[in-house]
Amino acid sequence: MGWVTLSAFLIALMFMLPKLAGADVSPLQVAFFRYLAGFCTILPFFLRRYGLRGALPELATPAKRPLTVSHAFRGSIGIAGVALGAYAVTHIPLANAQAIAMTNGVFAVALAALFLRERLSGADVAAGAICLAGAVIVAGPDPSAPGWISLGALAALTQAFTWGAELVLIRFAAARDAPERALLVVNGAACSLLVVVMLWLWRPLPPGEALILLAMGPVAIMGQYCNIRGFQLASTAQLVPVSYSGLVFAALLGLLVFDEWPRPAAIAGAALIVGGAIWLARRTVSPPAVASTSRTRL
Repeated sequence: MGWVTLSAFLIALMFMLPKLAGADVSPLQVAFFRYLAGFCTILPFFLRRYGLRGALPELATPAKRPLTVSHAFRGSIGIAGVALGAYAVTHIPLANAQAIAMTNGVFAVALAALFLRERLSGADVAAGAICLAGAVIVAGPDPSAPGWISLGALAALTQAFTWGAELVLIRFAAARDAPERALLVVNGAACSLLVVVMLWLWRPLPPGEALILLAMGPVAIMGQYCNIRGFQLASTAQLVPVSYSGLVFAALLGLLVFDEWPRPAAIAGAALIVGGAIWLARRTVSPPAVASTSRTRL
């Protein structure tokens, strides 16, 4: 629980950083800084495990080619998630953006049912509907926006979908590949794609803003590491409620750093999201089993 609580704080902190840098930075440029720094952070751990001589053969292993493609696809989805998240937090309160993004579990369950052939019951659908209703309440109607929903809230909801897709890909690859290799390929593939995009969209940034955005990479890697450690020690059903502490951290960071006070409607909507997600997790996860306590080599 301690590991996952720390991970929730780090993820909330990571998405606070582009808001701190300012709304005038392109979301894709934000994603480039995040994945570039993430790749540089994970590379030493990958080389420590496989060594200089074994690194290239490990990446080019034919048996792991499907996993490499899966990781690369996950990296491209991750680009969309980070860019959408950066746009959302710079246009709506941090806590609201994080609350809407937390509906990712609903999309993960739906995509797992579609692509991994996992069963869904009527109760699962009801739990998902509660989460999405909470997201609508948090988003709040905006009469000045097309469709009565702000672009920031729509970006956060789309980010939740990309996170859900990432969770399905992580579930597919988790038992089939080492975390160092997975994280290196994901961050490397995303960074490579964004290098091409940056040839057209690059804009020089003040050193302070660039450093803030580069900090997203190490913070993201540390958050993923803490999540891995937590899920090695306890079951998903036990840890899903803990992961929603990220909403509290996002609200506190928004209040302390940006003086954003959460609206009562946003608090009520967040409560629906958390309640529906916990119900969904406890219905779709098998009873707790004894988890491995071996230390990850990440």
